[in-house]
Amino acid sequence: MDSDKLSGTYYTPPDAIQFMMEYLKKEQQDFSNVLEPSAGDGRFLPLLQENASHITAIELFQEKVDQMCREYTGGLFTIVKDNFLDFAVNTLERYSLIIGNPPYINKKRMGKEDLEKAYVICTEAGLSKTVMQNMWLAFIMGSCRLLQPGGSIFFILPMEFLQVQYAERLREHLEKIFNTIHIIVFQKALFPKIEQEVCLVYLTNKRYAERHIRYEIYEDCRKRVPIQENSIRWNKPLKKWSNAILDDSDISLLKNAMNRYPRIKNMGQIAPGIVTGGNRYFILSEEMVEKYQCREFVLPIVQKASYIPKNIIEISEEVVKEISLNNKPLYLLNLSGEKDILRLPIALQKYLNWAGDQKVGDIPLKDCYKCSTRMPWYGVPIVKKGEVVFFKRYGQLPRIYYNSAGVHTTDAGYHIRLMDEFDGESLVFCFFNSITLAQCEFDGRYYGGGVCELVPTEFKDIVVPYRRIREKDKEKLKSLFKSGEPVDEIVKFVNELTIYRDYEAKQIHRFEEIRRVLMGRRDGKIGF
Repeated sequence: MDSDKLSGTYYTPPDAIQFMMEYLKKEQQDFSNVLEPSAGDGRFLPLLQENASHITAIELFQEKVDQMCREYTGGLFTIVKDNFLDFAVNTLERYSLIIGNPPYINKKRMGKEDLEKAYVICTEAGLSKTVMQNMWLAFIMGSCRLLQPGGSIFFILPMEFLQVQYAERLREHLEKIFNTIHIIVFQKALFPKIEQEVCLVYLTNKRYAERHIRYEIYEDCRKRVPIQENSIRWNKPLKKWSNAILDDSDISLLKNAMNRYPRIKNMGQIAPGIVTGGNRYFILSEEMVEKYQCREFVLPIVQKASYIPKNIIEISEEVVKEISLNNKPLYLLNLSGEKDILRLPIALQKYLNWAGDQKVGDIPLKDCYKCSTRMPWYGVPIVKKGEVVFFKRYGQLPRIYYNSAGVHTTDAGYHIRLMDEFDGESLVFCFFNSITLAQCEFDGRYYGGGVCELVPTEFKDIVVPYRRIREKDKEKLKSLFKSGEPVDEIVKFVNELTIYRDYEAKQIHRFEEIRRVLMGRRDGKIGF
């Protein structure tokens, strides 16, 4: 078990291996010379031996190598104890198929020697070292250099491979060297006991094939007929392969719409909220403010989007009061101008002295980087707040608010300081149309549990069909949120006052379908 943890091992279910074998046969795969670069306990080998002419299995740990040597004998097998990162660089052998479930080991947990070897593999392929963030990336790149002409790679990979920013250059590279890319996802999790969503990725070069990315969705790995499949041929390179859940015509329709409307970055200045260097020490609850006698030294701040009720689109004074009454940390110590700690209330002095000595990891708070580089160490820099606030992670719908209370947030939120010609409430209203919501899903990334995230560069490029909205319509949208109306009803109302002016009903229906498909992949309703 210790070697399993060290090697990032998640053992592949037999049904998944059976699926992969049958899929390869359907694709008329050449099994003449097969490599399993992360063999583990050898569970791919029984089914491979029914089809392959020769199999090489690489494994790092001796006990597993010994087990495979006992179970798989004869000229069909070559069992090798080696680090695949070394094997990939040193072997002269080339393979018709490389198949397996490579280890998932974050860069931070990789040994220095392995990391250097991975860097070499990436840079020799013309990729930057920054691509190398996880062991599975090195396995992909190492495998690419070991293929025969027309050879294939078939790996079980984390779903994040399809969409994370650090793997974007790798995806671009793979699109250049393979003309056939298949992505296979399952509605039912392959590894239900761990919080790791995975997919199958098949990479090959087929003679006379037009370059394409095919996206297939199956109910589970026991099924053989997909419930949905698309093939992307025009919109390549595709920045995020997870977007191949849409077909070419839908991607083109959405991209055209994204070029029609103004981007948020052109509506005002956008900046993250306040970075404290230690939220738990610098953001206080109502009780703590009273205890440390520091009312005159605090500013209201929203630390997390989860503190805000889900059924609102405005951070009002009433909302701030509700957060305070729930005794959530709401008050930021504003002490950057108080360089002499002895001028502060005695109770606050004692608190700061205590807080400064608290360990963050192995380092006292006051000696941590952000605190140690400012004077005084407890003086959190205050940045400007915005008329509109957007929190980068959200569930069903984006968490964007009109900031009528004028509160600060931590850097979990982006603040938009609008130009004079834009109205904050109108911007928030217009945000909830089908095109903008679809773009949030298309440009963002999603995690286990259905959470979507937009990084700053992605949020700035979001387009909004901005109109100045009448007060009565603003109030109606607030009431729709407050009463918990279905998302479809909210979006329909906003569409009527925004994109219905620019598109026919048939096209808007298509935008709605695109939105539903993209949002559905997060909540498990893909392929409906």
